[in-house]
Amino acid sequence: MTEMAVITPFGFSFEVVRFLRAWRELGCTRAQFYRNEQKPPTVAEALAAAATAGIRFDSIHGVFGEHIDPSSPDAVHRARCLTTYEAEGKLASDLGGPMVVVHPSCWNPGRKEMTPAQIEATSAPRWPLLDDFLRRLAEIGERLGVVYLIENQPLNCPLGHDVARLAQAVRSINSRAIRMCLDTGHAHITGNLADSVRVAADVIAYLHIHDNDKKLDDHRMPGDGNIDWPAFADAVRQTGLTAPRMFEVFYDEARIEAAAAAGMGPKLAAVCAMPGR
Repeated sequence: MTEMAVITPFGFSFEVVRFLRAWRELGCTRAQFYRNEQKPPTVAEALAAAATAGIRFDSIHGVFGEHIDPSSPDAVHRARCLTTYEAEGKLASDLGGPMVVVHPSCWNPGRKEMTPAQIEATSAPRWPLLDDFLRRLAEIGERLGVVYLIENQPLNCPLGHDVARLAQAVRSINSRAIRMCLDTGHAHITGNLADSVRVAADVIAYLHIHDNDKKLDDHRMPGDGNIDWPAFADAVRQTGLTAPRMFEVFYDEARIEAAAAAGMGPKLAAVCAMPGR
């Protein structure tokens, strides 16, 4: 069953229950667990917050940043990443939503963006390393009963910008434990979003929904940037994509409550091509 979901930011400046309740009013029934690594909640605290808001977890956003690099040339580091994501898989299972979002490479220092030439030079030797990592990750996922969702990236990391190539890497593993999370904002920055849906639909098991101006990855509400949402919705319908639609929008609670009070829920459902919309 296709459902709408929302990011759940623990350990930041959000009142989590209030944030979730506002998104519940907009039609979200699922949540993706996301936490500040320096101030993580306990499993019991996270489950209590979701239950109070009337939402359940379907996944977690695995740890990421400058310190996590699954396609690193350093084999010892890649092995540490496998250990990290095995622990993340166990956490996802404990929260009741056995899916984990994984970035295929680290952030560049200071999140510095790369030129097309730099991307080509840095990504080429990394693809075989990512393939090896994903095969090993698939073994962990199959053992734990966890699905790892490989997310396409913007231009501030050395690999993951090419949706078609990333989808092929996922496809080649031939495991239900390795699927793809298509991030709409990232795909908009790096290419054509509707085309990205079409080229990767068979391996997409999750969607991160947010908008931007095709320059800054600032996670806006759909309609507050320049993504062609009708074209996106058409592509989703044409491919029959049933993946959960998760809003990765970091507006504050008051702004989300105002959107709910204005009756924005049906508009969001239409934007992400919920069945019947």
